[in-house]
Amino acid sequence: MRRCAILILLAGCNTVSAEPHAAAPPLDWLTGCWESADRSYREIWSQSEQGHFFGYDVSLKDGSVSFFEQMRIDPGKSAMFNAYPAGIGPSPFPEKARTGASITFANPDHDYPQVIAYRTTEAGLSARISLTDGSNARDFDFVPCPIPQ
Repeated sequence: MRRCAILILLAGCNTVSAEPHAAAPPLDWLTGCWESADRSYREIWSQSEQGHFFGYDVSLKDGSVSFFEQMRIDPGKSAMFNAYPAGIGPSPFPEKARTGASITFANPDHDYPQVIAYRTTEAGLSARISLTDGSNARDFDFVPCPIPQ
């Protein structure tokens, strides 16, 4: 009798199934070349490579590159944004929130920025960097541009 009760309990455990996790909305809207209206800043993102996105940005001053940064977004249960300012890094920023048209990454232990957020806009793409409390925010509004050859 005891053996039968244990088997019934074990069989009951096997019939409970976890709900499948909903897949995160894709980030394909990030892909492309984006530049500021005054063309002083440009950010370029690759198409997805099995969920990985590779990007770089450049700040331009008097027609020359004054700053550059390489970036990578790794897929996972939560995406990971890795920043390589001036080629140094990575500085990891785990995903904190995502919709079909936005994604936010945050690393409160990083000096600045601590939050990196992207969202689609009617004109193209918007990015914001800030501290975790929202202070020291810097906004970037981008329009599509041709990918440099």
